[in-house]
Amino acid sequence: MRIRQLMKNVPALFTIPVLLALACSAPTPAAPTDAGPGRPKVDRVVVAMPPPSEEGNNPNVELSNLTQFQLRPMMGWLIDYTVEGKLAPMLATEWTVEPDGMSWRLKLRKGIPFHNNAGEFTAKDVEHSIKEITREDSIHSHAPLHRLVTLEVVNDYEVLLKHRTPNAEYLSQLSRAQGGLSIASKADADKLGKTTALPRPVASTGPYQFKSRNIGSNVVFERVPYEHFTARTDFPELELRFVREASTRLASLLTDEIHVTQLPQDLTGEALSKGFKTVRGPVSAQRTWLTFYGVYVKSPTDMAQGYLHPEVALGDVRVRKALNKAIDRDALNKAFFGGKAEPMFIDKMPKSAPYFNPAWERNFASEYGYDPAAARQLLTQAGYGADRPLKLRMRLQNLPDYGGSEDVQEAITDFWRKIGVETELVNIQETEFRNVNNALGHKDMAVIAATSSFDIQAWRVYNSSVPPRGALELVETDPLVRKLQATLNEKDQEALLRQLGDVSFPLHMNVPLFWLPAELIINPKIVADWKYPGSISRVFSHFENIKAAK
Repeated sequence: MRIRQLMKNVPALFTIPVLLALACSAPTPAAPTDAGPGRPKVDRVVVAMPPPSEEGNNPNVELSNLTQFQLRPMMGWLIDYTVEGKLAPMLATEWTVEPDGMSWRLKLRKGIPFHNNAGEFTAKDVEHSIKEITREDSIHSHAPLHRLVTLEVVNDYEVLLKHRTPNAEYLSQLSRAQGGLSIASKADADKLGKTTALPRPVASTGPYQFKSRNIGSNVVFERVPYEHFTARTDFPELELRFVREASTRLASLLTDEIHVTQLPQDLTGEALSKGFKTVRGPVSAQRTWLTFYGVYVKSPTDMAQGYLHPEVALGDVRVRKALNKAIDRDALNKAFFGGKAEPMFIDKMPKSAPYFNPAWERNFASEYGYDPAAARQLLTQAGYGADRPLKLRMRLQNLPDYGGSEDVQEAITDFWRKIGVETELVNIQETEFRNVNNALGHKDMAVIAATSSFDIQAWRVYNSSVPPRGALELVETDPLVRKLQATLNEKDQEALLRQLGDVSFPLHMNVPLFWLPAELIINPKIVADWKYPGSISRVFSHFENIKAAK
């Protein structure tokens, strides 16, 4: 871990020496081909990233929507998400809402093969995939919502998805926009049999197919041996390599061990000075912020019952406001993002949204702006001081979404300690963290988050009692989130989002940090370009668009 100490005001950018002899633990990529006209200069393009918090071969059961990126090159979805950020046909060619106003009819694409001769895609594979994601042991965050849907197979190329309750997110949950339902071959799943952990992924329909994996190290894919219905990939093979340390990723980039990666700002500058290039997603939805855990409503159907853990410090808005005002966001932006990150006023609501209230931006400095003296005064008013210090835990995570996330967490911890908060950095495995949260057992914990989930989904996932429950739930906002979930009309959704913003802004439900540029570093000798939206959680997507330098 690289530890940086922020200075009092605006620190200088940090430079870390890089040992070029540092070797990656994963296998060396395939040797360059005898590149003729129009051929890539290597057979295998290697993309390096921090490791996922969990690994598995069944994205609908063993993985969450935030860890599916490890299998994205091979996955297929009913609905696509374009580089420009729009839903588009993929395995479903069209969809229409039913007269009940909450169910969907989908027409399916014909003639699509599964990998490894595992049959042709039909409605039975959609049925199988939904049965998988709704299994009792599925950890996918969309599983509870899919359990409210009944699938009716109309014929081999048409399905009806009947909803018990309206779900404003459902089309997105069927798409690759949000790590949604992954389509897998029923025939191949039957061949593998019912096992707790699959020895390999079930065949899907993506432009790459699975080749091999080394747990904790890498996953390798190969181009499908037929003309794919979306695009032909430039590289015969693709490797996703898991490398925790940013300095190791830079060293591997400089020595041609890897060809694409993500780096913190200081190391990005070092890479650019050596001739490497950046590619950036055009859709500004990637963001990072801090969530608070430990405040759970006692009864989702009766807000009058209050909170499950009324004693937790984070239940006091003065504490939450103090933690916000202790942080120098300008210093963080300059130190870790080169000043390129955009200010965030509410963690789920971009300034470009039609419902955005300009008053949130105008009042941000007074409500959230850096003021350590005011932060200490707020803690005193809440009953905390030298004799009774506020105690928090910060879950330390190395996020794949952007380089240097651990440094950002450590810097925020330092800011909090300067106002008298005893903050403990802790490492908690994903399964343990999820199990405690499912039991509503977290108390006074801060967790860094990075995602691009759209506004309606973000309210449900990060600040509501709608399953799967998580982060801070408030009696003032919970009923509004539930109403939003059941609203399909776009104008009504916008009105509710504006109301949610107005109610939540003075309540300091989270620590808003930044909207981030979704930026990757490429070796231009190997990779000419990579077009991806940049608004899909964990950034790495649309692997079929990696273009080879010829």
